[in-house]
Amino acid sequence: MDLERRVEKLEAFAEDAKERLVRIETHLDGMATKADLAALEATILKWFIATAVALTGLAFAAGRYVH
Repeated sequence: MDLERRVEKLEAFAEDAKERLVRIETHLDGMATKADLAALEATILKWFIATAVALTGLAFAAGRYVH
């Protein structure tokens, strides 16, 4: 009798754990991976460098025409 009750509790726990795992996996599908973050970091770095080069060129051009 005691063993049956313990097995029922374990089965109920297993069902609850499955439901929770499904919710977690569903939630994680929309999250960014390390590869996504690395690609984003590379893109941001490229934009930063390109913007810095463009602003430097613009500053030298403006300085040349002002002086």
